[in-house]
Amino acid sequence: MTNIGFDLRGLQEGFKAHKKRGIGVYIRNLAARTHLAPRELSMIPFHDPGMEAEEPVALGSEAYDTRYVAPLRPLLRQYVWQHFLFRPVIGAAVKKRELDAFFFPSHLDAPAGISVPYAVKAHDLIQAAMGEMHSSLKHRAHVMKQISALRGARVIIANSHHTKSDVVKFTGVAPEKIVVAHLGVDRVFTPRADADLSRFNLPEKFVLNVGGIDPRKNINLLFTAFTKLLDKNPDYHLLMTGALDDDPKFRDFTAELDRRSLRSRARALGYVTQGELAALYARADMFFYPSLYEGFGLPVLEAMACGAPVITTDRSSIPEVAGDAALTLDPDRPELFTEALLRLAESKDERERLRELGPKRAATFSWDTHARTVWETLARSFG
Repeated sequence: MTNIGFDLRGLQEGFKAHKKRGIGVYIRNLAARTHLAPRELSMIPFHDPGMEAEEPVALGSEAYDTRYVAPLRPLLRQYVWQHFLFRPVIGAAVKKRELDAFFFPSHLDAPAGISVPYAVKAHDLIQAAMGEMHSSLKHRAHVMKQISALRGARVIIANSHHTKSDVVKFTGVAPEKIVVAHLGVDRVFTPRADADLSRFNLPEKFVLNVGGIDPRKNINLLFTAFTKLLDKNPDYHLLMTGALDDDPKFRDFTAELDRRSLRSRARALGYVTQGELAALYARADMFFYPSLYEGFGLPVLEAMACGAPVITTDRSSIPEVAGDAALTLDPDRPELFTEALLRLAESKDERERLRELGPKRAATFSWDTHARTVWETLARSFG
């Protein structure tokens, strides 16, 4: 039997921002499928006892033994605690439970200098790939830490061929050390999604955008195309999900809305549940996602699964996910996005064509298939 520790801190409120973001979605779906592991592999989940742990405990997680380092916790910044003080905590877990290795479902979370055998899941290398947007000393230190974690892993799970290529490019890791396993889409994302959306008082016609407002999300392109849509189709509204007011760029975001006189037509809905998100996708006239970089592009997959007509870019991993079921365009040619938005607004046939293609494309991605690939890779690498 091969025993592997499974770090579930990403499902704990207060551990970075994972729980309510894409990494949390990933860990949640993978942790719910440990029953798909081969018989010779046992995944043993762990969580930090110093934080809220409702989800990990419900998944049968054990608490890390932090008693020898816990007195230092109030004196240290979270980053130091999570990446340096957790090194002996992981070592103690390996020794106590006689583990063969540890699995970190995000390469961001492997403690610095860890000496036990481990595997990681690489979601993206945004900070390395888009260095011009992440040039501070703090960001460069994060990049070096990520590169170290990836180089030290015995095996790396990448969520796309694009992410694999970036790992090789920025770390020098041998390609054969990296296994690609595409993500899946939750069953709640369907054209029949019908969660109650009455609290949002939705307009009759709307373009949907999700995923945040950091620079790589290319919000200025969204605003430019939407403003030109309003010139010809003034009945449309722009709806955006997520806790945008927590973003450091929120003040710039609101200033841009004012500059373009979009306050009455663009609305931030805040955090939405998974069921509400699915229903929003299903109700949207169009889903507009002009991101410049994705490690995978889960919002594109979720939107297609719900039958939303998708307009997105041809950058990074997005074409790998979208296939021919979305309009993938060159972000260096913003006029193409305006043309696509206008065409979809004016052509019900084109919208219906994409509504039909999206769910078919999304059905080729499976969380079960992803989980089996991960477990089989771990069993083969550490067995």
